Amino acid sequence: MSKLLTMLSAGALALTLGGFAAAADKDQQSPDPAAGGAIASPRDQEYLAALKKCEPMTGADKSKCMDAAKKKYGQM
Repeated sequence: MSKLLTMLSAGALALTLGGFAAAADKDQQSPDPAAGGAIASPRDQEYLAALKKCEPMTGADKSKCMDAAKKKYGQM
């Protein structure tokens, strides 16, 4: 039981310290939420904005919109 308690305590400490490190990283950079928190270049941000404009569309219109965005920003 003592080993289990020790391992659980060590795991909780590791997760806590990892959370502090992640919070410190976020303060120094401005991640793009649309890119899953990764740092996106301005061109990537423009590409993601173009794709967001396609989201409300459906069918062939959405496909054309997405293809045009991919072609314009070289993502094909």
